[in-house]
Amino acid sequence: MKKSLLALAVLGAFAGAAQAQSNVTIYGSFDGGVRHTTNVDAAGNNNLTMGSTGTYNSNRIGFKGVEDLGGGLNAHFTLETGFNTGTGALDAANTLFNRTAAVGLGGAWGSLDFGRQYTVAFKTIAAYDPFGYKYPGIADAVASSAGTRYNNDIQYIGTFGAVTARAEYALGEVPGDTGASSAKSIGASYADGPLALGGAYNIRQNATGTLDTNYWTLGASYKFGPARVSAGYVNQEAEQAVGADAKTRWMWAGVNYAISPAVELTGAFYKTKLTGATTGDKDNLMLGATYALSKRTNLYGLLTNKKFDGAARALSAGNARQRDIAVGVNHLF
Repeated sequence: MKKSLLALAVLGAFAGAAQAQSNVTIYGSFDGGVRHTTNVDAAGNNNLTMGSTGTYNSNRIGFKGVEDLGGGLNAHFTLETGFNTGTGALDAANTLFNRTAAVGLGGAWGSLDFGRQYTVAFKTIAAYDPFGYKYPGIADAVASSAGTRYNNDIQYIGTFGAVTARAEYALGEVPGDTGASSAKSIGASYADGPLALGGAYNIRQNATGTLDTNYWTLGASYKFGPARVSAGYVNQEAEQAVGADAKTRWMWAGVNYAISPAVELTGAFYKTKLTGATTGDKDNLMLGATYALSKRTNLYGLLTNKKFDGAARALSAGNARQRDIAVGVNHLF
């Protein structure tokens, strides 16, 4: 009798575990291809590479879970890691969930999340980046100090009709100074039919809490028929202990055109302008094409032409020009 009860208890425990895990989703993206880049070092050498964290789309494998707590309330989490196609290694040494590690509560009022997560600026710009964050590290929409992700981030997101509001506070975790190394952001997006608008403001303190970097962005996109046009602007000013503040502006515009349900072309121009403490410019002209083999798999190709002058040459190992040619396949799962 006791053995039977014990067996039933064990089976019940496994059934409970299986039920609890039934709301967990595994997802990811796997990108493989080759990329040829000119002038990759001070000697002006070219390079042909395959080993990357994803040329068209960042490689990732993730886990998402949602539990209904009743009364419209839910608990949820996201754990996401990146990896290198060429070697299979993690794309961040000694960090398993380098892309996202966040948990929170949500409801009709919005969502409050804690952990490592995408920044307010990143989520806002997504509405008006021509490439939609494809070709990370090549396109320049989020090259600023507002960054792609923050550690120790407390973030609120609420969607009310066509408006989405966002706010965050990333803890600096410096003893004796809660402001040092911290970041604060607010942002909002509007999406209604073919029109999307967005803006965000961010302030980030240095490790000693003595200098601030201020950042703001605005942008919009509009879709008509098979085409979508988009444009964005970022202004950043970083206080310096000595000399003039470092000022950087990013601006871009682009168009997406669906030739057919399977074929899409995207052209965009990104400009980076340095003023203040240093001066220089980077111009980045990009043309990309995708061919959808299915809803989850597509072939891609990319051509870029980058020009650098002044202090911006530090971005290209001192070279005045770089070009990229990339082709590959991306699969979502």
